[in-house]
Amino acid sequence: MRLSRFAAAVSLVPLAGHAVAAGSDPAGGGPGPGWSLVFADEFDGLILNPGNWSYQTGTGTEFGLVGWGNNELQTYTNRSVNSFVSDGTLKIIARQEDFEGSAFTSARIRSYEKFDFLYGRVEARIKLPSTQGVWPAFWMLPTDSPYGGWASSGEIDVMESVNAADRIYGTIHHGGAWPGNQYVGNSIVTGTDYSQGFHEYAVEWLPDEIRWYLDGDLFYTVNSQVWFSTLGPAGNRRAPFDVPFHMLLNVAVGGNFPGNPDGSSRWPQTMEVDYVRVYQIETGPFLGVPASVPGQIEAEDYDAGYPGQGSQDSDPGNNGGAYRDGDVDIQEASEGGFNVGWIEADEWLEYTVDVAQSGDYLLEMRVASPQIGGPFRVEFDGADATGAILAPITGGFQEWFTVSRQVTLEAGPQVMRFTTEGGGGNFNINWFRLTPVGGCSQADLAQPLGTLNAFDLFEFIGLFNDQNPLADLAAPFGAFNFFDVAEYISIYNAGCP
Repeated sequence: MRLSRFAAAVSLVPLAGHAVAAGSDPAGGGPGPGWSLVFADEFDGLILNPGNWSYQTGTGTEFGLVGWGNNELQTYTNRSVNSFVSDGTLKIIARQEDFEGSAFTSARIRSYEKFDFLYGRVEARIKLPSTQGVWPAFWMLPTDSPYGGWASSGEIDVMESVNAADRIYGTIHHGGAWPGNQYVGNSIVTGTDYSQGFHEYAVEWLPDEIRWYLDGDLFYTVNSQVWFSTLGPAGNRRAPFDVPFHMLLNVAVGGNFPGNPDGSSRWPQTMEVDYVRVYQIETGPFLGVPASVPGQIEAEDYDAGYPGQGSQDSDPGNNGGAYRDGDVDIQEASEGGFNVGWIEADEWLEYTVDVAQSGDYLLEMRVASPQIGGPFRVEFDGADATGAILAPITGGFQEWFTVSRQVTLEAGPQVMRFTTEGGGGNFNINWFRLTPVGGCSQADLAQPLGTLNAFDLFEFIGLFNDQNPLADLAAPFGAFNFFDVAEYISIYNAGCP
């Protein structure tokens, strides 16, 4: 393995510049259902796409890294003799030539300030060079360096090969800043000469696991129990691989990893890239369609996505072990179904909802807490709709109590966020229920509002038969039985106040 590769600290920028239709997928490659294509360069133009890539040139001296920190021999250039696009592929060419004090030239491109991402699958189809002293790589660096200099802010090497193209390496670099850096990796030898044809190299980067693939076959996995950053926040085992990274492609010559060229070396040497693609797990409603408002939203049906997208939990893994994978703690609820449990400070859940019509709604929330409770709030499209609500002490994590607020909503799709307020506490939540305000009682289900009549009875029967949460009025919740019917009749007979 190579000893080091350094990166200067730079600024994080938003995704920009790549052109790909969301959810589209060119022929070939790809991780299959459940992932969306978010970046693709097929290198089918006449020039390198400046919206996707920029060049790094020189010997690294301008970054204080003579020989790019690895005693490499080349000067990187942006000349067409060292890189160009033709016939649907990118060519990066290492040449033996005297140039600005170096004996070799090559090219290094990166998506910095063009495209970066947090978590996903990155893949490229590449034909490698092969000779003593050549070092092609497809790799990633943090766009920002929040945990300090290399390698405390991390590096992910999707693919490296040195000299004869008969072995493929996959590696992460982590730990402390040089010389306190560490690495973990593996390599694979299949008897294939990877300079004789194109092969697909891929990494699936997840919050707690990074997996390497060669031509679709998994050959190495490392998890967050292994990696670390000496400058990462206390208790954050995902650092340094929990911030956006950008991609790099280059061919180095010589250096600590491959050793220098010798009399057997042949030049020029070309790395040919057919495509680079990035996929991410699909986000949005967990059940595929927005939750209907009015209606009941189960707490465990928060939006799909990586941590920090549909949800945020303070510790990795589902400590309740029920219902679905992820970081959110879910357990079986005493009232039936499931609840989100042990909610703590700085945790939140999002739900994509579709509001049938604008107006005022009663928002009810089913909560439980043994002895701490805590404040929370509910937002719609980023606007605080409720102010601080206290989850009261109910005597146990399965002793349920309903708290409520009136909210005013606009019609249409939007995102409801449940989030702890001012530090939060330690409590559970089972469901959210949104009911229109404006009728004369909870039994007033049909137009015209303000009076109870046969239309309300017919509406309830329809909701009950459809097992709509609005008809789930009595414990045990979720059962849709005689008790719900009896409760509705009782509310209906009470009439309008």
